[in-house]
Amino acid sequence: MRSTILLVASLLAASSNAADFHHVHVRAEDTVRAAHWYAENMSGEQLQVANFHGVRFARTLLLFAPKNRPGADGSAAPSTLKTSDGTALDHLGFSFADLEAQLISLQLSGAKIVQPAHTLGGQFTHAFIEDPWGQKVEILQDTELTGFHHAHVVSQEPGKTIKWYQEQFGGEATNFKSVPSLPAIRFGDFWLISSRSEFKPSPNMFTMLDHLGFHVTDVEEQMSNMQEANTPGIRILKPAQGFYWWQEIPFIPGPKNGFVESPDGVTIEIMQTN
Repeated sequence: MRSTILLVASLLAASSNAADFHHVHVRAEDTVRAAHWYAENMSGEQLQVANFHGVRFARTLLLFAPKNRPGADGSAAPSTLKTSDGTALDHLGFSFADLEAQLISLQLSGAKIVQPAHTLGGQFTHAFIEDPWGQKVEILQDTELTGFHHAHVVSQEPGKTIKWYQEQFGGEATNFKSVPSLPAIRFGDFWLISSRSEFKPSPNMFTMLDHLGFHVTDVEEQMSNMQEANTPGIRILKPAQGFYWWQEIPFIPGPKNGFVESPDGVTIEIMQTN
C-alpha cells in the first residue's frame, strides 16, 4: 500500500491542472465481484483502496461501495439499487482497439448487448451493453485513447453543462470527435462527455453510478466559489471537512473532501490534494 501511495504522489506532483479528474464511485450488491468483473473485462488493475474495492486504469479509479452506504448528504440508502440509465450521470464508457472482439468477450463474461456496434457521425464506432447487474455501459473503439474512457452526463442543455464543468474544474472543452451533439471536456486521459436529454434527468444519487470525483488544491475555496457563483440548482450536499486517514486514497495526500450536486443533478465529490 505504501509503495502505491508513493507512486501516485509522484504522479500528482507532475500534474499542472487546477483540478483533475480522479474517480467514479459505483454502488454494488457485491463489491468484490463487481471490481473483479471490471478488472478482468475492462483491462484494469484490481486493488483495494482503504476500505473500498476498486480498479485502477492509469490515473483514474473505479471504486465500489456497498449499496446501503449512506448518501453524500448523510441520508439513508433505499433498499433497492437501481441502474443509472436515464439519470444525470447516465453511463460510463470504455475503449478498445478491437470493438467486435471485445463485445464477444463481454457476452461470454455475462454482459448483454443492448445496442450493436455502429458508427456515429462517421467519426467513431460504439455499442452499448448492460453489465451483469444491469448497468448500461458504452463500449467504443477510440484509437487515441483505450481503457476507462469517459463518464457520460446528460442534460437538456449539454453545452451549458460542459461550460459549467469547465468553469469549475478546468480541462480542455471541445466536441468529442468533432460531433456537435457531444460537447465534452478532456481531463488528461479521461473524457467527460455530455448529450441532450429530451426531459430533465433525475439525480443520480443512490443509483449504481454514485458520484464523480475531482481533486483540487483547496477544497474549501472551491466549494466557497461554487456557492458565491449562486448557480441555479447547485446544492452543497456535504460541506468541506476532514476525512478519516483510513480513507487515504491514491492520488490524494490531502485531508479534506466535500460533496455537491451539479445543476443537472450529478453528485460530485471534491477532494483536496495538498
